[in-house]
Amino acid sequence: MKLVFYLGVLAGTFFCAHSHVQKEDSAPYLVYLKSHFNPCVGVLIKTSWVLAPAHCYLPNLKVLLGNFKSRIRDGTEQTINPIQIIRYWNQTDSSPQDDLMLIKLSKPAILNHKVQILPLATSNVRPGTVCLLSGLDWSRENNGRHPDLRQNLESPVMPDKDCKKTEQGKKHRNSICVKFVKVFSRIFGEVAVATVICKNKLQGIEVGHFMGGDVGIYTNIYKYVSWIEKSTKDK
Repeated sequence: MKLVFYLGVLAGTFFCAHSHVQKEDSAPYLVYLKSHFNPCVGVLIKTSWVLAPAHCYLPNLKVLLGNFKSRIRDGTEQTINPIQIIRYWNQTDSSPQDDLMLIKLSKPAILNHKVQILPLATSNVRPGTVCLLSGLDWSRENNGRHPDLRQNLESPVMPDKDCKKTEQGKKHRNSICVKFVKVFSRIFGEVAVATVICKNKLQGIEVGHFMGGDVGIYTNIYKYVSWIEKSTKDK
């Protein structure tokens, strides 16, 4: 199984991310949530806590940090079991923007150049702000089930009024809407762009599978910071 990003520059020249030399982008805050089902992505927000979409809580969940490549070992690999899951209290199928959970790790993650904490947003992001979209991909040589490559794109945040005019954004609250300036294709609709990073802080995280075309909907993390801090304090 492979996931391919197709990136296009504004001039209209397109190229495939699976080129002859495929470079991994730096995104050391990304956490791979491995299970027997679809792969998911979370974010390390404290050494013992991961923030992720609630739909990523699947049987036999393992939290992988550091290097994800199965054929290459560089000493940064960490596999940690979850010992506690805290779902957002209002998370339901009818409230997709509340698709959040906190994962407490059985032991603190060891920080290194491939494992880093990402600070949470401290304010709402202004429309037009260009943010970094981070996610996981399949490298050229990877024919396996699980992704092994970090990828990043830059795209602007849309105004709320424009977001609500889209099919994806019209029913959402506590969300931010991102316009994909560069084009990508989710071949199997699995892990692609999972987080929105604005000014080096976590601003958004994937809402279920509410992505399509050139627009992505993300939970606005700033709206949930008080819940996150209260839930992870001294626990």
